[in-house]
Order: sequence, then structure tokens, then C-alpha cells
Amino acid sequence: MMKIITVYLFILQAVIISYLYTDAFASDSIQGGDSGAETTTDKPKIVFEEQIYNFGKIFIGEIVEYGFKFKNEGQGELIVSNVKSSCGCTAALVSKSHLRKGETGEVKVKFNPGRYVGKVSKTVMVNSNDPKDSSLKLTIAGEVIEEVSVNPKRINFGIIRKGDSCTRNIEVKTIPELKIEVKKVESPNPYVSIKEEKGDDHSTHRFQITIDKYDYVGKFNGIIFVYTSSGKQERVDVPFSGEIVGDITFYPEMVSFGKVTKDRNTDRTVIINFVNKAVKIEKIEVDPKVINYTVTEITPTSKKIQVTVEKNSFIGEIAGSLTIYTNSAIQPVIHIPLNGEIKG
Repeated sequence: MMKIITVYLFILQAVIISYLYTDAFASDSIQGGDSGAETTTDKPKIVFEEQIYNFGKIFIGEIVEYGFKFKNEGQGELIVSNVKSSCGCTAALVSKSHLRKGETGEVKVKFNPGRYVGKVSKTVMVNSNDPKDSSLKLTIAGEVIEEVSVNPKRINFGIIRKGDSCTRNIEVKTIPELKIEVKKVESPNPYVSIKEEKGDDHSTHRFQITIDKYDYVGKFNGIIFVYTSSGKQERVDVPFSGEIVGDITFYPEMVSFGKVTKDRNTDRTVIINFVNKAVKIEKIEVDPKVINYTVTEITPTSKKIQVTVEKNSFIGEIAGSLTIYTNSAIQPVIHIPLNGEIKG
């Protein structure tokens, strides 16, 4: 009888323990569900006080900056992964990349106008772990003003025949109320001379830029320096370029056949233009001998020279020249290099 009672007591104890364990598990499951619901709301939220800022007038040579303030208005930790500007003239730096709930930070944007003139707008992208606004755009704007402006900003002398001169004009303007002085205008190029034209307007200065007596044929470039009393634009650079030509111009300056197979003809064209109509071609030579040429007239002042690599030529590299002899005193001989490779 005692054994039966003992068995019943053991079974009853097991049932009670099982009930208590099941109840506790159910309670933990419910609490665990609530905890998960709270986790889904523990998200960061990035909020900027403003996303657009206008600097107004910015003078060339003046670097400006502005701080965009933001706050984490979410429950979770905000992580700003990176900030990226739209161009090299704009730099952006975040003060703090990890922010807890309620903490604030700042994205400092720096803008260097460089050579920009007039209205300008640049953007900065802010990337974070905000699930709704993972990428936000900040915009800075303004109008870049020149204390000293030069027109044109680049001088193109164009094509000048050797022995001739060419003059271009530039105009230097300053803001009248600033009373800026144009101290001097010069160029390190020995073939450039500069002459100022006197005027009544003290804020506008005009200069004649003359290029003369270049002693070679070809393209040229250089720079004009405008020195002023402006604190922001003490020196303004004006680049210039052009080309000195003789009695003849030609294109291209080098003929490349590339890789040529032995069993086919390959043609290239050279165009000759006569600046001086009295100049004539007296003789043409080509090297190596496997290359032939034909001359045809395009207009009375231009000719086409067709240069051909004949098929079944030797195998190997082409390294030679097309030599044109003329009656020009300036360009009696013109050498045009030839190169390529003949493959089997």
C-alpha cells in the first residue's frame, strides 16, 4: 500500500513541475514577443535643421564654409557612414559619426570657388544607417563675384604667318567702390609686347597684346600676368595660344600605318595647304622604297598626297619619312615621319 501511495505522489509531483515549467515558458514567450516589438522601434532617425544654405555673394579667392547641424531623433544608434561632395571644390567633414538618441552633430561643408564665376550650386550626400533616409542631400549655393575680371579669359591668336605680327585686346575691370589698382600687366614670353590704352574710367583698363617675330614654325602657348592691389586677386592669369605657320601647312605631322598584313595595300593621306600661293612642290622622296605615293589637287591652294604600302612587301617594321622639297624660303624641306609594321 505504501508503494502505491509513493508512486501516486511521484506522479503528482511530476505533473505539478510540468505545469509550472509550461506556464513559465509561455510567459517568457510573451515577454520575448514584446521585446522583439520594442527592437523593431529601436531605429535611428537623422534630422537636419536645414538642407539648403545660400552663401550669397562669394568673392574669388575667398574660401567659405558652413555647418549643417543634425540630430538623432530615433531610438537606436545613428551611424553616419560617409559624406561625399559633388566636386573637388567642395569638402565635407562630419563632426561625429556615432550618435545615441538625442545627440547632435554637424556636417561642415567648405567651398573654394576656384575659377567659378556667377551663380553656383554644389551638393553633399550624407549616408547613414537611417532606414528611411539612408542618403540625404545637402546643397550649398551662392554667386561668385570677381573683384578683378579679365575679358577674354583666354587669348587665341589663331594662325599667324611667320614674319607677321598679331594683336589681341584684353579688358581688365575692377569693382569701382573698392578702388583696386592695376599695377602691371606682363608676360615672360619674349615674343609678346603689351601696351595700355589710356581711358577715363578708372575701373576699366584696356591692353593691346601683340605677338611678333616668332623665329620658328609651330604651335605656341604662354600666359599673361595681371597684377593688382586686390587682396583676393593679387594676380590674374590669362593664358594664350596660337600657331605660327610658314608658306605651307600639312596634316598629319606623322603618318602611322599601324600593323599591316603583307598581302594587302594600305593607304594613308597627307593634306598640303599652300598659305603662299607662289610656293610649289619641286620634288617628293619617300623611304623605304616599298612605300609609294600619288599627288592629286584638291583646290588650287591644297593637294592630297596618297601614301601606300604595297602588298607583298617585306616583313618587319616601317621606319622612314616622306620628304617634300619646295621653293619656299621659309620651308624648303618638309619631313613627315612614317612608321608601322608589316606582318606575314
